[in-house]
Amino acid sequence: ESVPSGENQSVAGGDEETLDEYQELNAREEQDIEIMMEGCEYAISNAEAFAEKLSRELQVLDGANIQSIMASEKQVNILMKLLDEALKEVDQIELKLSSYEEMLQSVKEQMDQISESNHLIHLSNTNNVKL
Repeated sequence: ESVPSGENQSVAGGDEETLDEYQELNAREEQDIEIMMEGCEYAISNAEAFAEKLSRELQVLDGANIQSIMASEKQVNILMKLLDEALKEVDQIELKLSSYEEMLQSVKEQMDQISESNHLIHLSNTNNVKL
């Protein structure tokens, strides 16, 4: 009749685990269940009919879910095509920018040469004046 302290603790621990796993229904869930039970008054007396009704509703929801997935797949394919087109345009823009950069580099080199020539001409003129 007496319970050793070790066994008493394991029983109490088991009760705590059960309490941890138990989740009380929130108001929304409770209301949904009440509405479902009102619509199926026979559910308590005829569990099989109730299970069949739930199964039919689940099948309808599964069908809608599959259609939604298929529609989103089409949208994803359209999006991927648009992204591919955008990447092609980005590549074209990068090529144009590269050519513009090369042109500007050429202009910069020419300007540097002109500046150096101008500096040499100025130095030559200064030397001529001093002579």
